[in-house]
Amino acid sequence: MRMIPKSALLCAGFIALLSACSSTEPAATTRPEIVVTYSVLGSVVSELVGDSASVTVLIPDGQDPHDFQPSARDIETINNASIVISNGLDFEEGLLEVLATAEANGIPQFRVGSSITSRIVEGEDETADPHLWLSPTNFVQALPSLTDAINSATGLSIDPATELELLKQLDSEVTELMNTIDSCVMVSGHDELGYFADHYGCTVVGAIIPGLSTTSEGTAKQLADLKELALANNVKAIFTGLGTSQNVADQLANELGIKAVTLSTHYLHEAANYREFMLNLANQIAEALR
Repeated sequence: MRMIPKSALLCAGFIALLSACSSTEPAATTRPEIVVTYSVLGSVVSELVGDSASVTVLIPDGQDPHDFQPSARDIETINNASIVISNGLDFEEGLLEVLATAEANGIPQFRVGSSITSRIVEGEDETADPHLWLSPTNFVQALPSLTDAINSATGLSIDPATELELLKQLDSEVTELMNTIDSCVMVSGHDELGYFADHYGCTVVGAIIPGLSTTSEGTAKQLADLKELALANNVKAIFTGLGTSQNVADQLANELGIKAVTLSTHYLHEAANYREFMLNLANQIAEALR
């Protein structure tokens, strides 16, 4: 009878043990990579997907999304995404060509603006207002289609019901807060507060930069006309933000004898999430107009 060395038996037993252990452990899985263009939208997406996916925000907080230009690394991030979620109303002006190329190459995309009732600004051309996040009701409208797009692209099974209820609750909180002031008439930095104003009963009589993008410029005559409008409408505050000259805002406010209030309208700033962002914004506006 051929004797099997004890060392060989031990080795075989060890290998069998390793095989048995490995067969009981699930294979490691990689979470889907969701790329979102800016932080406010990124917050909503993160709350929706939770830990089931990784969410990467392209545009750094504090940088103007209107004039952001992507780096080579940003382009690589887009091209490796499971899905890219953007505003969709020409908001991320410097990303439009890159996003179109990625989509043509098969990267799934969802544009939030395609799933809401857009505010249309009339002028030489009718233009859809891209500042859709300034009313939670727009996300309520878009969330079912957004969830479907994420589930389709990633294989996840996300249910938007909880997030929808939280957004509706947020809308009620902002409404209650804005109802504490008698009149909401204001001047903005550029035409950015339209959705907020329309939904919460405010009137924006004009803007320092008369356009939907901070890449536009105002003329001396337009500023003079804005001053007359502000006086005629008893405006109590000028609300400026990213991309607006603080010196111009301060000078106009001084001439009118009112306050110039800086708002964070385009990015989270120090807010932990979208809810805190909207409540901070509403509190600043209400406080300035009391």
